[in-house]
Amino acid sequence: DKHVISYATDLHKAIIIVVNKWDAVDKSTNTMAEFTKNIRNQYKFLDYAPVCYVSALKRTRINTIFETLEMVHAAYYTRIKTSVLNDVLQDAQVMNIAPDFNGGRVKIYYASQVDVAPPNIALFVNEPEWMHFSYQRYIENRLRESFNFEGTPIKISLRRRTKSGENNKKV
Repeated sequence: DKHVISYATDLHKAIIIVVNKWDAVDKSTNTMAEFTKNIRNQYKFLDYAPVCYVSALKRTRINTIFETLEMVHAAYYTRIKTSVLNDVLQDAQVMNIAPDFNGGRVKIYYASQVDVAPPNIALFVNEPEWMHFSYQRYIENRLRESFNFEGTPIKISLRRRTKSGENNKKV
């Protein structure tokens, strides 16, 4: 399973985790929550992927797959207004200041969504090398919370803010 999933993640595809044969599981009050917790522990890199529980044999909960597909498809093709995106990022920076890393502290001046399928956000910063991976992950999580990017990866590209007319360095 992890090998197949790695193909999808490498290609930045939207992902839904479907647990089949749910009818064969002895259930108690917290069974679904326990299964989900176990899946999240095994697939930590897919914390954004929704989990659906179905039984193909008994045709139960099949509709949850299609409902989830519609939600994830919408997230995959979501386009965010630049002003709204920048408001969220400014709030994120105020709530949690970037750490010093590689000799400096990254400052996000502004952002723009440059593509969809999956959403690709360009962050224009003072120095791309100063972005610590944990802070970039924090920014990604804030974007997920604000714009419901469930099931879809988010690509974040860092670009050095330059004076107009100069090329932006992509990292």
